[in-house]
Amino acid sequence: MAGRRTNVDLVQTLFDSKAAGWSAKYAPDGRLTGRLAQLAGAVGAQVRVGEDLLDLGCGSGELARHLAVVGYRVVGCDIAPRMLSQAAAADSAGTVTWLRLDPRWQALPFAAASLDAVVAASVLEYVPDPSAVLRECARVLRPGGVLLCTVPDVAHAVRWLECPLAWAARRPLGGVSAGGWPRLANYLTYLRISRHRRTARWWNATGRRAGLLPVPCLTAVKPRAPLRLLTLTRPEDSSGSTFSTSDST
Repeated sequence: MAGRRTNVDLVQTLFDSKAAGWSAKYAPDGRLTGRLAQLAGAVGAQVRVGEDLLDLGCGSGELARHLAVVGYRVVGCDIAPRMLSQAAAADSAGTVTWLRLDPRWQALPFAAASLDAVVAASVLEYVPDPSAVLRECARVLRPGGVLLCTVPDVAHAVRWLECPLAWAARRPLGGVSAGGWPRLANYLTYLRISRHRRTARWWNATGRRAGLLPVPCLTAVKPRAPLRLLTLTRPEDSSGSTFSTSDST
């Protein structure tokens, strides 16, 4: 409908509104510093230095730049132009290739089997169709390539507490109001657009249908936010053995 904002519009607007201060979250005393180190460690445990990696939903680019400095060939992409501007401005050496995705993208701008790894940190909860995104990740990965993604941990108590507030925030009438509190307004917007809160079993099963198999995580990622790390691989031989799907992943 004309004038009606879609979920992807809200996602882009929310993250563009956060762009100016996002990098500060990764400062030495920032609340996402530990997450950066843990995600980088997870990549290092699964992907050889020097290989081709996509940071899907790269935000202001801290992880992408860190991995490029270590020695990976990195492309960072996002739908939020202000986030990408922050990322490129901080990359004075040009260590990363930065690409903007259309908010309604359906295909990643990469050839089939052209990447060794895809990282999608706190991305899949926002996309219109997670199955389609997983299929695209499988398409662009080389055989043996890996997808590392973080998703909301629905077993965490914080997520239980968010459920009734998210329900209220999505109601067209009544709902909840942030009044003149910008931080609360952003939080309520986040709850409205964070749509895909599923178990690890669901994510792994959806990955299987996309052509990806779950593999054990070699490092424990326990960021301050209640997130779960999932690692999926495009098998070397699709006719080979499979892995059991488990919520313990």
